[in-house]
Amino acid sequence: MKRTILYIICLMVVLTTTAQPQFRTVELKRLATALGIDTSTLSEGYSHPEVNGLQLTTHLKEQTIDHIGLQLFSDELRKEGNSPVFDFLERYFLQLKYPPMVKTTSNMIRDDEFRFVNGNMASVDQLRTTDDFAFSNDNYRYTATWTRQGRTLLSVTFPVEYELISGENKIEAEENLLTDIKATPAVRTIDNAAQGDSYIDSSFSNRLYFQKGRLVASGLHPAETAANMMLSTNMKGEYDINVTQISYGFQKKVFQVPLRQWIAFCKNSGSQLYFGIERIADNGNISAVVIAVNQSENYNHVMTVIIPAEVINHQRGTIEARLYPYVPTHNVQNMFASYRKSNPKTFVSR
Repeated sequence: MKRTILYIICLMVVLTTTAQPQFRTVELKRLATALGIDTSTLSEGYSHPEVNGLQLTTHLKEQTIDHIGLQLFSDELRKEGNSPVFDFLERYFLQLKYPPMVKTTSNMIRDDEFRFVNGNMASVDQLRTTDDFAFSNDNYRYTATWTRQGRTLLSVTFPVEYELISGENKIEAEENLLTDIKATPAVRTIDNAAQGDSYIDSSFSNRLYFQKGRLVASGLHPAETAANMMLSTNMKGEYDINVTQISYGFQKKVFQVPLRQWIAFCKNSGSQLYFGIERIADNGNISAVVIAVNQSENYNHVMTVIIPAEVINHQRGTIEARLYPYVPTHNVQNMFASYRKSNPKTFVSR
């Protein structure tokens, strides 16, 4: 009997310990500790606990806390807006109230190139979730403005920069990438009928190819089929992608996921995919580049792929890929300087 009771107690201790949420970043853990947040009380999704006289917004997803900030927006506005700007502003204003020990608030603002156009930190405390809010970006800086009855309460600008907006450094972002991909449902998404845009130059396009209203999927049209495979979740067939991820410090991580899941992840995270063929070998294998462009956070995922001819012909199989994640957009031009100098092949019928 005593042994049974002891076993139950031990089991309860283990369950209690494993139930404690994890943190997506070191900074989120620091904020939670500085505020004294009881993370065991947080529920899945968005919550709004009051701590130290502050009304907060937290987000818990599959036992991982990926957001802590001041509550500045209603859940309805956040869902409608669907932008990383909402979480960023809530978290950043909280960070300014509780800066890390190695920095002062003024140093943070200076180093991050965050600017108050109208108002100041005292204005943040006067904001309500019912205030009108608008934001825009010119690919270099965001401008965010709160108004009430036509009067500007607060206006700020900040760089369109992934590490700042996400709150993750490059190493954390790269470490979280595989988890984020696997957490994305590998479902079919709607193809944009207006596709046909290019990126960098005409070598990279988001164009899809149709024949009689259906996506081209044929060994007779390998280039068009390859483009459809890498850009659309609605492509006929079953494909996996074996990825060698090249991360900070040239660290490598190898993983394999369904190609449809990778595409869905890119689209769900706000990225637009572009595809360009580098070479079609004599054996029919296709070497190509896929670029996932995220304008809202100013980064690109750059992926080189080799698509075997037999994968195209059989409409199933594995594609080998090398992935360079979270490349700042301004670096992509340099990466493809030599690519642009080469003579691009006209590989699809127009």
